[in-house]
Amino acid sequence: MEPRDYVAALRKSWLLILLVAIVGAGSAYGYAKSSAPSYRATSKVFVTVENGQTVSELVQGSTFAQNVVQSYAQLVTMPAVLDSVIEELGLGVTSRSLARSVSANTPLNTSIIEIGAVSGDPDRAAEISNAVATSLSATVDELAPRNAEGGSSVAVRTVSPAVAPEFAFWPNTRFLTATGLLVGLVLGIGGALLRQVLDTKVRREEDVARVTDMALLGSVAASRTPESGRPVMLSRPRSAQAESYRKIRANLQFVNAAIELRSLAVTSARASEGKSTTVLNLALAMAERSSRVLIVDADLRRPTIAEKCGLEGAAGLTTVLIGNAGVDDVIQCWGDTGVSVMAAGAAPPNPLQLLESEAMAELLEELKERYDAILFDAPPALPVADASVLGRLADGVLLVAGAGMVTRQQLRTVVDSLGAVGTEIVGVVLSRANKREISDYYGYGYHSDEEADKPEPAGNSGASRSKSGKRASRRSRRAGAADEGSAEAEPDEPGDARVDSAATGRAEAVPERGVAGDGDASSREPANAEAASDGPRHRRRGEAASSPSR
Repeated sequence: MEPRDYVAALRKSWLLILLVAIVGAGSAYGYAKSSAPSYRATSKVFVTVENGQTVSELVQGSTFAQNVVQSYAQLVTMPAVLDSVIEELGLGVTSRSLARSVSANTPLNTSIIEIGAVSGDPDRAAEISNAVATSLSATVDELAPRNAEGGSSVAVRTVSPAVAPEFAFWPNTRFLTATGLLVGLVLGIGGALLRQVLDTKVRREEDVARVTDMALLGSVAASRTPESGRPVMLSRPRSAQAESYRKIRANLQFVNAAIELRSLAVTSARASEGKSTTVLNLALAMAERSSRVLIVDADLRRPTIAEKCGLEGAAGLTTVLIGNAGVDDVIQCWGDTGVSVMAAGAAPPNPLQLLESEAMAELLEELKERYDAILFDAPPALPVADASVLGRLADGVLLVAGAGMVTRQQLRTVVDSLGAVGTEIVGVVLSRANKREISDYYGYGYHSDEEADKPEPAGNSGASRSKSGKRASRRSRRAGAADEGSAEAEPDEPGDARVDSAATGRAEAVPERGVAGDGDASSREPANAEAASDGPRHRRRGEAASSPSR
């Protein structure tokens, strides 16, 4: 994984990371509030040597005191000291239990012992600490060596008695909450990265590049608007998705420059990855350039093209292959789109044998003579071998990969299996991709799906009329210039308005008239340089300047 993959994983799982961090901080805060408060009181005693008259004796006594202070500190938690404290305060606990609440600390290079006591009652903590200091002094007096006068040579004196603390040292609510938040962040980030490492599905264009070196012809974003049942090229021809299919069509033209690509089999690794939708929209995009486009539903197991197009599917490919009908009998026109459709026909018991038959090869040759572009909707390549057979018959195979639906291993298996039988994979299309991955490109010059369907606010009607008047005036001036520059161009039929897209070299039909075109598309190309230079400005406003009809 590259650094950008880790960043993408964190961006994708930011909500999970935030939730885990909040849960961690909340749990720590709840634990702090539910814990009983504890108070610590500290008293200090000083260890000194009683005898010593000269400087040498005093130095020796100080060194001796520092040497034995560690040993005396250990006495603080021993029964010899704590038993008398329990008896004096009437604690009702054992010396071992009390030892867990008492501690002793000796600062470096000093003869001071700090005696700490912990209790839920601040006054009780101070009493225990002072009592331990008093008991330690008495115990040391008994254990220390005697001097010449018979007294103890070492004395332990209290220099700082303990006082009741005002604030509890435990729980530290801020510290615990911050620690819980930090632990939650670490767990959330770790979980997000682990999820990214274990995720083997194809989700982005980079995932396709890891699997195969085949060209990625385009990515189609997943739609957030309710599906109307119509291809996006018809329902929202100005949307980013529609432009994605036009980009795929343009990229196929570059492939066509290297090989003759008249027939194309469109397949995917698994079902429901969007291959049939790709076939329909790609055919409509091709129909903007050519009037001879044919869709053949070659998925004889689960055909869907006829239903999606609203056509009769009882007769079709299988009817022709078994000799019960001719080609002209089963080909249907898809409305006024300019696309012809051959449905799958009745479901046969032996679909693979029909596709491998000589009749299928002869049918394809006949269709190539009639149509400029033939798109086969092939079955998924992993479950059945039909796609491999169609790939050998057609000039190439277009592989559709559904983002988040197919794994990298499945896609690699399909590429290897199709390549093993000699099929020509012209490229890969990533369908249902995350919109954020490609929105930066299409954010310029085109409306999004939501903007294309958004009604105009009532409060902006006056401003809209004012802007519309200015835009109409500019369009009139450009239309007059375009009319002079295209005086020798062949006029269109009445009412057949065309979208001026000179900047992209494409003539597109307005939605009301569909996307069908008759004759050579080059005759409809705009010839006005000024209109071409204004093309990007039209697209930024989401408008199209129509050529004048005469």
